[in-house]
Amino acid sequence: MQQEEFEEKPIEFNGPILKIENEEIFENDPERDHKLARRRIARERVMQVLYAHIQGGEDTDILYGQLIKNDPLLNEQSLEFARQLLLQYDQHNDELIETITGKLKHWDLSRIALIDKILIEIGILEFKYFPEIPPKATINELIEIAKDFSTDDSGKFINGILHAIKEAMTTANEMNKEGRGLIDQSL
Repeated sequence: MQQEEFEEKPIEFNGPILKIENEEIFENDPERDHKLARRRIARERVMQVLYAHIQGGEDTDILYGQLIKNDPLLNEQSLEFARQLLLQYDQHNDELIETITGKLKHWDLSRIALIDKILIEIGILEFKYFPEIPPKATINELIEIAKDFSTDDSGKFINGILHAIKEAMTTANEMNKEGRGLIDQSL
């Protein structure tokens, strides 16, 4: 009996595809995505880029070009938002880990689902470096993304950690919010 050679066939899909490992692929659902706000799509794509970066070691700039830059669902504003999130992530990664670790009681960072960790990091970045986004909007959006991409309990976990981080940042006067993003007006 002859052994057949394995031939990898390209996958046909009408949206961005990002191959992370041999068998792991992010496929975005155009029907679902057309119903979402552009900033929500940008957050999801950033989450996917960071996941691929952490899993495969690829540079975030290269991944941005592959998954986000030419996404037809993203306009200039949402592309810039995604780019700025990735830039802030690259510049503050160590600080993000310290912030999360400081809020974990009797829990090890390595036990957190990778998607949850990434979503918490995105939340911290939005709290600190995006003054126009209300903290409540950030938390709500990330909980919704967790419902689509992570475990059943992820939303509660992310909510708890981000709420604790928001409170600590507010107390330390590290929340830089302005306009409709003012902390008092968004809670």
